[in-house]
Amino acid sequence: MVIRYNDILTVIRTVGEEEGIGVTITESAKGGLIAGASCFVGGVVGGPAGLAVGGALGGAAAAFLARDKFKPVSEVLAELPEERREALAEAVRRILGTVDAGDAVELVAMVQGNALLKAKIAQEMVTFLAAQVNVPVVQGQQAIRS
Repeated sequence: MVIRYNDILTVIRTVGEEEGIGVTITESAKGGLIAGASCFVGGVVGGPAGLAVGGALGGAAAAFLARDKFKPVSEVLAELPEERREALAEAVRRILGTVDAGDAVELVAMVQGNALLKAKIAQEMVTFLAAQVNVPVVQGQQAIRS
């Protein structure tokens, strides 16, 4: 049986949410600059101990500023152009090639019951988003809903 496009998108959204896959909205460079600058200032003011304190405070500040800068995979999919969604669905369809499911609910249940299949789909999503869409991907964090 051929798995329908919308059923595959449902599986992608479900696995993405369960695995905490999403993309960061801000660049890592911004956090690095904040942490680096505060480490530099701490080193100038306090020497070696100041380096440690400045780095820790800068890292904490960068993490605080980036706390809500995450989009879950379901939101990313909604914003993708149709051809990119189709490319991701086709990549996941190849993984699900031998699965015989009648609808999205049955397909999601089958994927959730098979840890290896679920891991393969999650890895394909991470690889696709990182390579094809060229966005930083975060996995294993709780997705923040808007």
